[in-house]
Amino acid sequence: MPPPAEAVSRRKAVPGKCIKCKTAKPNVAIRRIQYCRQCFVKASVSKFRMAVGRSRKCVDWPRAKVMIALSGGPTSSAMLRLTADLQTMDLRGKDAMPPFAGAVVGHIDESCLFPSSAEGKIRDIAAESGLRLETLALEHVFLPTEDRPALLELVQASLASGSASEQFCARFSKPEKDVPCAEQLRMLFSKLTSPTDKEDMLQAIKTALLVQLARNSGCGVIFVGDSSTRIAVKAMALIGRGRGFSLPLEVGAESQWFQDIVAVRPMRDFVAKEVAFFNCWTRQPTAFVPTFTTAEHRRASINRLAEAFIVELDQGFASTVPTVCRTLQKLETRPDALAAAPCLVCGMPVEPDANIWRTCLTIDGNALEPAPESNANDAFDITSCLCYSCQSMLRHTMPGARLPGFCTSRLHAAAAGSFLPSENHEQLRRQIENFIICDSDDDSDNN
Repeated sequence: MPPPAEAVSRRKAVPGKCIKCKTAKPNVAIRRIQYCRQCFVKASVSKFRMAVGRSRKCVDWPRAKVMIALSGGPTSSAMLRLTADLQTMDLRGKDAMPPFAGAVVGHIDESCLFPSSAEGKIRDIAAESGLRLETLALEHVFLPTEDRPALLELVQASLASGSASEQFCARFSKPEKDVPCAEQLRMLFSKLTSPTDKEDMLQAIKTALLVQLARNSGCGVIFVGDSSTRIAVKAMALIGRGRGFSLPLEVGAESQWFQDIVAVRPMRDFVAKEVAFFNCWTRQPTAFVPTFTTAEHRRASINRLAEAFIVELDQGFASTVPTVCRTLQKLETRPDALAAAPCLVCGMPVEPDANIWRTCLTIDGNALEPAPESNANDAFDITSCLCYSCQSMLRHTMPGARLPGFCTSRLHAAAAGSFLPSENHEQLRRQIENFIICDSDDDSDNN
């Protein structure tokens, strides 16, 4: 039976009019579809609700407590506005999306590395939403805790460059109480030799802190503000850094890699242009988010180069970003990736024989001179606990760099879960014994 004439007329576009209301003049064109201001905002709200609704298979929304990851940028600020409105919206109807069990705002304070970051404005943005703000500073990763009384210190980045036995050695070292955590964080980044490596380490620290913040707040879901433009750029950058093994987990609509925490990307259907107009027309404030390559040229890092490539290509071919994102949606996580051990640094799955792959196939035009072998007897090999990308990062890191505290926790978990080679278990146990607090020690202290 053909559709009624009224329904056909509602779907048919009227030249020079909004595609939705058919009466108002258009104010913006998104992918050659014209909207007026009011219809565009309504369409954005509906698109966000649909994106959240598609995640029902892995998240029980009526019982889920959500943490909105807020950086202050355009996409995360728009996501905060849409999530707060969804919580307070009076939803009716058969397919209405029920509100969450609760929602909080999570933010990582980066003022230690970037003094120009607008932390005060970010707090104001969170306050306007009416949701509670939870914050952790970057330097928090160097606070000593019971499960990580010592830090991992790189003894040598690698042995002879290009050799088949290339490995990464580290040892446990007690944190210096007289050195503030902020200073330890700056010392770590000072030993990273390229902006790409610094961006990778910063992202790894922020991810670990966001997961920790969500667990401390009792949240089982993290909303990550990645637009489709950002996902396309991120995918190109990840592939360029050799992270294809974990790509579906890092750009997928939902990721359950962190077991008790589900990462959802509800802004994945929005391009950067849509986010900009939504913030403008809803008067949603945003904050400046500095990076290591702010105001630098396009070749400053792999991330900047990937961004310039996607943005410039999308200007000439408007279907670039949607095509890349549709292709990414078809990716599936390999079963061996789900069963793999997490990388000590980034936390993503470690590909089997990643060291052999990197040693045999990586072409490095700036090969380093062979590093002298360390004379430290307490050093042990951590190569099997590093993914391909993090091996490439640490290969150029200056010896003596102290890795964040969560690396120690992951190393202990890897030893307990038999992810380390058998010959390393006893050696690692001997190193840990010097830093474990026994019950007898506590009794002697009390006496």
